[in-house]
Amino acid sequence: MPLSKPYYHIITEKLWPESSGENRKKLFELLIAVTILQVASIVNLGMELFAAGERFCLICDIGLVLFAFLAITCLLNSKINCALNTFFTVPVFVYAYYISDFSIHIQPSETVYYSVGWLLAGAFVLFYFAESESKIILYSIVSVATVVFQLLKANQFFGQFNGASESIPHPLVALILIFGAGFFLRRKYLKIVKKLSENLKATRTGISKVVRETGFPVAEIKATRDEEGNVVNLKIEKVNNSFESLFNIQLYEVKEQEANYIFELVLKENFDLNKLVLFDNNKTKEFYATKLELWFKIHILKPDPNTFFVIFEDITKEKKKLAELENSKKRYKVLLEAIPDMFFVIGKDGTYEDFVVKESDLYKLEDANIVGSTIFDVGFPENMADKILKCIQSCLRNNSIEAIEYSLATPNGTYLFEMRLAKLSPRSVISVARDITRRKNAEFDLERAKKKAEESDRLKSAFLANLSHEIRTPLNIITNFTRMLAEGGLGSSERTELSDAISQNGTQLLNMIDNTIHLSKIETDSVDLIMNFCPVNSLVRDIYNHYRPLIPDGRQVRMSMNQDVPNSSFGFVTDRRLLLETMQILVDNAVKYTKQGEIHLGYEMLGTDAVRFIVSDTGIGIPKDELENIFSRFYRIRNEINDVTSGSGIGLSIAQHYIQLLGGELHLESTPGKGSTFSFDLPFREGKGFLRVVS
Repeated sequence: MPLSKPYYHIITEKLWPESSGENRKKLFELLIAVTILQVASIVNLGMELFAAGERFCLICDIGLVLFAFLAITCLLNSKINCALNTFFTVPVFVYAYYISDFSIHIQPSETVYYSVGWLLAGAFVLFYFAESESKIILYSIVSVATVVFQLLKANQFFGQFNGASESIPHPLVALILIFGAGFFLRRKYLKIVKKLSENLKATRTGISKVVRETGFPVAEIKATRDEEGNVVNLKIEKVNNSFESLFNIQLYEVKEQEANYIFELVLKENFDLNKLVLFDNNKTKEFYATKLELWFKIHILKPDPNTFFVIFEDITKEKKKLAELENSKKRYKVLLEAIPDMFFVIGKDGTYEDFVVKESDLYKLEDANIVGSTIFDVGFPENMADKILKCIQSCLRNNSIEAIEYSLATPNGTYLFEMRLAKLSPRSVISVARDITRRKNAEFDLERAKKKAEESDRLKSAFLANLSHEIRTPLNIITNFTRMLAEGGLGSSERTELSDAISQNGTQLLNMIDNTIHLSKIETDSVDLIMNFCPVNSLVRDIYNHYRPLIPDGRQVRMSMNQDVPNSSFGFVTDRRLLLETMQILVDNAVKYTKQGEIHLGYEMLGTDAVRFIVSDTGIGIPKDELENIFSRFYRIRNEINDVTSGSGIGLSIAQHYIQLLGGELHLESTPGKGSTFSFDLPFREGKGFLRVVS
């Protein structure tokens, strides 16, 4: 199982603390090779001992152990050449074990391939680790001589060996061929290494020349690594003239200095070079030096693992131009956004060639939906598309400006547009389409408001015209009846009848004056709210007592009252005056328009949050087409009662306004010929006395 990287570094640091990292690696590899050869030799020796049952060569075994110990000792003392020289003993031990007469061994003819194997093993170690070819040549000569000697002693220099097939080459031939291949591969390898080294040297020379001559500031950085290969320090090796000129610093001031420190010094900003060089996969980064007011594009080149070139490309001018273009773009964008128009280029046959629409979700137009389509494909009715096509052709033919208004269905609804066409080229026009939906709606609203104002003015004029008549009529009655009372000679019944007439007309006159005053306050927004505790039962009782006697004797009308909470102290905080006037207006209308049946007034509790007041009658009712106008000022329904009675048409409008001030809303339900019901809910503020026994 191979050693992991941390253990490898721990072992090499302890064995060779003073050697460099590269030398430690070579020593460690050679130590492994020596150990493998030693183990292999011991295994081979054990196999021979097991086969023969006795030791073959005690002196050889002791010598093998001593030379292995010598090789390991040389390695532990960092002496690579000393350790390599011990491999020259391999032919000696081959001779001692397989050829010599002073050791017990099997026939040389049977061990020649063992000899070749051990000699090749030593040769491979020298091929890999020896720097000088002289060692390899010398070892090769000794190895060949050893094999030749063994073959001669076995008298089988030529011919077939025992146990060898025809496919196995002659041992001497195999040895020479393998040595030759090793020499060839080593020479080829060294040639490739030399060529790569020359290329690397030329590349570095070229880089150095480019760094010197380039107009970009460049700094060469050297990395120092620990035993685990981690970068522990980045120092500046050199900088070019452009770097010195731009940052006003000389090479002798930055050489061998911490790179991060120098960059923060010249840029006057925090600059994390470690992150950019070591961790950032993107080897190009834009950086703005605030105090220098300069933009840089920083490029990182890495010709080898421990060398970095940091190139500063000044892009300040480009950034300023881009900023100016962006500002111009924003200005034009704002300008286009401010123009509520769409611009189209339309061909003479009605095909859309281009368009510009401000960014909006209103139209949701896309190139694929417009460009290439015709005016007949985008939603225009056929007659409108024909009309637009005629305007396009007229514009091209007469070089005139044509205008047309149209409606267009969009995903957000139907909108109105005004289109102006002007000649752009002999075969196309530019169309400026403006959304005029709001303007048209405003015009329609203005027209409706104008009509409503004219109607209101007409009604107000009619009101003012009738006001003198409405005031003069009761005044004349009061004046004449008062004079008749003063003349005398009248019976008691006649006096009572005249007095009642004077009282009724006086009340009518006062109501008219009060309503006019109320309307004036409403229009001038000068109605004051006086919120106090209002006893509801007494208020309803007072209204009932006031209007019950006013029902004409000739009408079959009964008046009823409902007090939902009979407690005399029941009430809540509101404006009693406005509530009373509202109820009087509603009851007065009920008395006026009810010929027979019942008039009902009262209230009911809605939980503990609100009180609902109700005034209903079985009078003539209100037609459905009149309901939307019933609360309009000066508006009077034309019926048989209004035709013969007086009235200003402002009572319900006043009542509705008062209820809104009190926090409610006046509602009406009416059926012609069956009667009407007015109701409104008021908030039950600070209520008292509303608990009641229900069973």
